Amino acid sequence: MGDIGGMLRIKLSNRARQTPPSPIRKLAHLAQRAKRAGTGVYHLNIGQPDIESPEEFFEGLRLFKQKVVAYDLSQGNEALCSAWSRYVNKTLGLNTSPEEFLITMGASEALVFLFMTCCDPGDEVIIFDPTYANYIGFAAASGVTLVPVLSDMERNFALPPLEEIEAKMTNRTRAILLCSPNNPTGTVYTDTELKFLLDLCEENNIFLIVDETYREYVYDDLEPLSIFHLAPRNERVIVVDSLSKRFSLCGARIGCLLTTNPEVLSVTLNIAQARLAAPTIEQFASAYMLDHIKDGYLEGVRREYQARRDTLYQALSSVPGISAHLPKGAFYVIVRLPVDDAERFAAFMLEDFSVNGRTTFIAPAAGFYMQNSKGRQEARLAYVLERPDIEEAVKVLEAGLQAYPGRV
Repeated sequence: MGDIGGMLRIKLSNRARQTPPSPIRKLAHLAQRAKRAGTGVYHLNIGQPDIESPEEFFEGLRLFKQKVVAYDLSQGNEALCSAWSRYVNKTLGLNTSPEEFLITMGASEALVFLFMTCCDPGDEVIIFDPTYANYIGFAAASGVTLVPVLSDMERNFALPPLEEIEAKMTNRTRAILLCSPNNPTGTVYTDTELKFLLDLCEENNIFLIVDETYREYVYDDLEPLSIFHLAPRNERVIVVDSLSKRFSLCGARIGCLLTTNPEVLSVTLNIAQARLAAPTIEQFASAYMLDHIKDGYLEGVRREYQARRDTLYQALSSVPGISAHLPKGAFYVIVRLPVDDAERFAAFMLEDFSVNGRTTFIAPAAGFYMQNSKGRQEARLAYVLERPDIEEAVKVLEAGLQAYPGRV
């Protein structure tokens, strides 16, 4: 055991030590340093939408007239649960009820709650590599073991074959977790694939947790698909949802879990009560927004993201040495770069390279894999910039690849 200034170092938990840094944010200090030095940064590293949040949300904020910002209900603001239920019933043709919603501080808190509700420490949840990086952190913090099953770019990150999934299941497997549309790959899983996973969960008596944060952002004439379209009253199915990406409300921190399983809701509510409540004002404004938002808002945003996707994919396709698949949803793409190490290259771009005072920030993909070596030459790009900026960002990226000493 080491010491600090002559004192024995106080031991920290293994859980804390094993929680990895965010691959999306771990190089942020280099971007800040570049900005302080006067370099402009094209942010392709993080899924922070730049499209304006709906005016209806701000109208809701202005209508909040309470004299005290008090705790809301632990399950969530009743008006928000009702508005969210009405909204998904109207837009997706579902038949949910407000009592099936539990409002959380973003989808992140919903996932932490579910890891604790569905699993004891040491229990296992099947995920698919590459995966949303923060799942890894949530699992480490809650003592859950994530078990990855590898998907790959050559198969457009489709679900792996049944035998590969079954080979990873044990008597400690408690759930399968899927993000669709997928972060980080942009894959949209079909109704056949979702049914395949549901049948597997039925056979093994485990939960199916589906993260539908990007549900409406699907392209090329695809229609939004919820697991509840296939299993509307199945009590082993839990949906995680969020307003963050759909309405450019990342900072409002409003998400939910949705299930018809009363025991899951009751036990998870016990955990939610320990943290008291989600933000009061943001819930009030979100309820107003969902009840009043114009019908065409999401379709306009979806069309814009599809145009950005096409711009990014076309720009990447012209860069020698880059491989990318065409994402069908969300606003991310995984690319394979002709470099020895994508994290080293990302740092090089921020520390040592610019074109006309601009550089490009990418997210190394190794941190999205449980099996880190699989993504060593890959990066995740988020197309959350306007189209001319995306084109310029890729030009800078191409120039950086030419200058990078570790190009292969």
